[in-house]
Amino acid sequence: MMSSCPTIIAGLLFLFVWQSPQDQAPQDTIRQHYQAAEAARVAGNLDLAQSEYASILGEGYQQLGKIYSARSEYELAATVLEAAQRYRSNSSELLVDLSIAYFSAQQYEKALVPARKALVIDPNSAGAHQMLGKTYFMLGDLGKAIVELESAAKLAPDDVDVAYTLGIAYLRNRQPALAKQLYDSLIKAIGEQPQLHLLIGRAYRQSGLLPDAAVEFRKAIALDPHFPRAHYYLGITYLLDEGQSKTSEALEEFKVEVAANPDEFFANYYLGVVYNFKREWDLAITSLQKASAIQPNNPDPYFQLAQAYQELNNHEKAIEVLRKTIALNPNLAHNKGQVTTAHHRLAQSLIKTGQAEAGQKELQIASDLKAEAFKLEQQTQTDAPGSAANNLSDRGKDLELGSGAHDPSEGNSLDEKSKRQLQESEDYYKSVIGAAHNNIGLLQAERQIFPAAAEQFALAAKWHPQQPGLQYNLGLAYYKSQSFKQAVAPLENELKAHPENRPAAMLLGVTLFRLGNYPRASELLSDVVEAQSTDLSVYYALSSSLIRQRKLEAAERVIERIRTIAGDIPQLHLLLAEKYYANDEPARALAELSAVASSDSNAPLVHYDAGLLYLKLNKRDAAIKEFERELVLNPHDTQARYSLGDILLAGNNAERGLALMREIIQARPDDAEARFRLGKALLKKGQIAEAIDNLEPASRLEPDSPEIHYELGQAYIAGGRKAEGKTQIDLSNQLRSRSQPTSNDH
Repeated sequence: MMSSCPTIIAGLLFLFVWQSPQDQAPQDTIRQHYQAAEAARVAGNLDLAQSEYASILGEGYQQLGKIYSARSEYELAATVLEAAQRYRSNSSELLVDLSIAYFSAQQYEKALVPARKALVIDPNSAGAHQMLGKTYFMLGDLGKAIVELESAAKLAPDDVDVAYTLGIAYLRNRQPALAKQLYDSLIKAIGEQPQLHLLIGRAYRQSGLLPDAAVEFRKAIALDPHFPRAHYYLGITYLLDEGQSKTSEALEEFKVEVAANPDEFFANYYLGVVYNFKREWDLAITSLQKASAIQPNNPDPYFQLAQAYQELNNHEKAIEVLRKTIALNPNLAHNKGQVTTAHHRLAQSLIKTGQAEAGQKELQIASDLKAEAFKLEQQTQTDAPGSAANNLSDRGKDLELGSGAHDPSEGNSLDEKSKRQLQESEDYYKSVIGAAHNNIGLLQAERQIFPAAAEQFALAAKWHPQQPGLQYNLGLAYYKSQSFKQAVAPLENELKAHPENRPAAMLLGVTLFRLGNYPRASELLSDVVEAQSTDLSVYYALSSSLIRQRKLEAAERVIERIRTIAGDIPQLHLLLAEKYYANDEPARALAELSAVASSDSNAPLVHYDAGLLYLKLNKRDAAIKEFERELVLNPHDTQARYSLGDILLAGNNAERGLALMREIIQARPDDAEARFRLGKALLKKGQIAEAIDNLEPASRLEPDSPEIHYELGQAYIAGGRKAEGKTQIDLSNQLRSRSQPTSNDH
């Protein structure tokens, strides 16, 4: 029996109303869908109930995606929003959110797809036009970018972000007059505000119009001398525009910024950089230590600190900060020159402190990284079509295509209160998503659609694993789906949390019996039997497990208990047949199997187990009949279908065997063993393409199986892919040499 807790969402909703009232609208929507789902479930309308829970998932996943975007966890946001799409395929707002996540993760080609879909649904979506404009900009197509951004500006004339981005596009397209006109109209509409002049200044700065940028930053300072980042922006513009000649002016601006905003990372960092340049090492160290305290996971302050320490001959400290730099920037991804130079400087300090061998190792690493960086640079310069767009895209990583959301100099601007609220919201929506998946799983189980139920319970466990009864339900759904390997972990988890759960122990024992783990199965099932269980399947699995361990006397005692409880039933004869087979008495085993075959038993798996024993006794035709009888009684039984298909593939009815394997794969695409058997049979028949289509996923599902890799290698060779075939066969040989056994669900 499934453990049901359909009221879990209601409790969560009630709790969270008091925790985060700022998110009331989505919560109200979720509450309404939950109430509708419960009403439909009580009325017996399971389809409507599932539809309402699916609406909860759409809302929950979308809100969770927004939370991850707000925390700059864009790849995670994209994954969650993709899940939301499955439940809200016609939401233009969701598609815009997904486009933003892709864009922010620098997956520009992918960002175009949801934005275009959003416009099909809602041609007047300003957000979709805006995201298309931004994305085209990053891909180097200024013409298309301007068209889309102008459309967005017409639809949302008061949107500062749209106007700001359109202005940058005009500036990059050498249309400064249009940009100035746009920005002047923005000021006229909104009024003279320091933040607006900062935005415009940033746009000019990013477009290389540094004198114009400086003018705007000075206007912001004139309006509010203490406005955050105004002095920092002016200082960095001085450095970009006139370099060394303006270091003193830049230094003063950074000092003013730090005085007004002491926890401003970039002002502290660049103050330290300028002090380094001016060789004022102690002052540089003070500023850079402050910057590293603000952003302890940023390698840049440590790198700059190293220079100051080395100049002061404090090599122990230099070694410490250089190792931090390298740990935070281990390869060329963050800054090609920095990590190479860091290894070189570390070598110098190690040698200075008498660690010559370690220093030589660092020099070699620096040399290798330099060569790797050179190759990457050459590759970038010689890349074929699209290289211009790619290069622009790389440079665009430093662009500020938004009023703040994508400004790389903003860093993580979330204060502690915002972080706490986002965490509370994340916890809430994860709980809601988990509960909705759990409730859909219960609905699917009620319909006896156990594979779908297992999928939903697995998602519930991913998002909210603490739900009562969830691990047991997941294990049971996997068991009912005959996905025995997958059933083990959740059932083990359930027993670990609740050792007293006898149904879980029983289910795990029977599952392990089906997987061939007879010692553990008999251990668990013996405890269940001692608790006076009357479930015959438990006694059967226990007795069979004992027989297969050749513990025949113990098995006989269990068989006698079955006889006492149920009398002369087919399962009894089946166990006796097993016992005689184990005792090397095939004639007596066949006699007992005849009693099973002639019975009219409709108990699940009796004829399947009889078929397996007939195979051991080399009675192939009798085995086929038993598997056929099992499928008549249980048409969807995967084990019987697989065993019958396997026999037929090896015999004279390969076409039906192929059909049975295809049926299994259609129902269970992740069944590696069925794909392997089908692929092997197809290869033998010369159907190479379909063989590869099955052996490739089988090799991914069971990467440690030498047999699968060998057959895939043979298929590649037969298909003319000799190099790939040799690779697979070599891998198969390596796996065989390790003697790693393979297992399956059957």
